[in-house]
Amino acid sequence: MDATANGKAAAEQDAAASSSPLAIDAVFTWVDGADPVWIENKGALRRRVFGKDRDTPDDADNAARFRDNDELKYALRSLALFAPWIRAVHLLTADQKPAWLNTRTVNLVSHRDVFPEDVPLPVFSTRPIEFCVHRVPGLAEHFLYCNDDFLLGRPVSPGEFFRPDGTPLLWVLKRGEGYMRKVAGKLGGPDSHASAIARAHALIRERYGRSFPYIVRHYPRSMVRASAYALWEAFPEAIRKTLHSPFRSPSDVSVTILYPLFLLAEGLGQAKVVNGPRQFFDVVTGRGPAYMGASLGEKNTGRKMRLIRCLRPRAFCINDAPGASGADRRGLRDFLDAMFPEPCKYEITGG
Repeated sequence: MDATANGKAAAEQDAAASSSPLAIDAVFTWVDGADPVWIENKGALRRRVFGKDRDTPDDADNAARFRDNDELKYALRSLALFAPWIRAVHLLTADQKPAWLNTRTVNLVSHRDVFPEDVPLPVFSTRPIEFCVHRVPGLAEHFLYCNDDFLLGRPVSPGEFFRPDGTPLLWVLKRGEGYMRKVAGKLGGPDSHASAIARAHALIRERYGRSFPYIVRHYPRSMVRASAYALWEAFPEAIRKTLHSPFRSPSDVSVTILYPLFLLAEGLGQAKVVNGPRQFFDVVTGRGPAYMGASLGEKNTGRKMRLIRCLRPRAFCINDAPGASGADRRGLRDFLDAMFPEPCKYEITGG
């Protein structure tokens, strides 16, 4: 996409923003896993919790989960370019700040500002943090929650995420019964990530007596503050346990799964299936796929990155991974710099 096309895209998004009835913010979470103070705090807490200096069960606090490859910088560049209708950007951190961040245009928020007073800090798991994103001071009622490696590949409108009346559109992948049985079978198992997903589905079945054949990938989450508070009222015990788990645990529940399922069960959200025939239709009609993803260190990562650059999905994510090499991470930065070469207003150098 050349500069002329980018300018045209921005103009179109500005027009869309002016006609949208909603004020929509974006909340990002970020951590600097190379920060010596943060590393020392994590090690000290891990020794207290587990009794010795070792990783948590299932290696959930592996360094790859906290490594900063400057994804946030490029995520914000993609947001400024392709979603300029966002009212405000909030960055939630453990009292950390990227050196390049323009705090005049990004609201920097501490974990201390969003966690309940009875939850001990620090925490080193994304799950309790994600349960608190709706508590950011000054946050708009409607917002997108994003990890720091969620990026946009082409212009998107508010209507991709919310209906005009404010109802969240929940991007989901539809799966068959066999797949969902496998998901349910991971509950309480050694894989804390799979268990947290299974627990979300189990809680919905227990409360509402029904199931939803959906899973959620790494793309922006459409959220409403009032319904996020209602979620806490609906599942207080499960959320309390997760908030008090400083490291990933099989007893956790994933809010990124529980929240959309809760909205569907309560009739407060609408599923937006983005896989199967829908994805094929989006590609052939020129809208681009809704989502594409890859993980560093996999054999097909290079091919997926080339496809992302060619097809320009509306959202994409390239995860760091334990098996990724230094060359893989340098390749990621080169790829992102080629996709988003120009600084934006969220950076100090962007003005």
